[in-house]
Amino acid sequence: MKKRVPIFLGLSLLTGAIGSIVLKRRQPAVKDYYKQYVGQWAYQKKPHQRPVMITITPEYKLLFQDRQEPVSIVELSPQRLVFLDRLGYSIIFEYKGEQLTFYDETEGTSYPLNSVEE
Repeated sequence: MKKRVPIFLGLSLLTGAIGSIVLKRRQPAVKDYYKQYVGQWAYQKKPHQRPVMITITPEYKLLFQDRQEPVSIVELSPQRLVFLDRLGYSIIFEYKGEQLTFYDETEGTSYPLNSVEE
């Protein structure tokens, strides 16, 4: 019985190591994962106001009107990108069908975003 325990333990460790290597190879890299958020976007608060420009860089930095906002990423998925600003408010980019929307928790309003071609 005592001779079987080290063999069983060794096989368990070997199986776990091989399994983790296989799982790492199957997971796509995050940098290539969700490029649909990267780019320059615009929304309007009111019909006759100038559009507000939002830029999301490939490094997931957030810029409003070309000014970088200090944020951290909370969620990154195919449907949602959620940032947390320095005051603790959520800034949410979410796909609803084919339309990307922007929700700012401080205002409590959601806006449709339009892509801005550079």
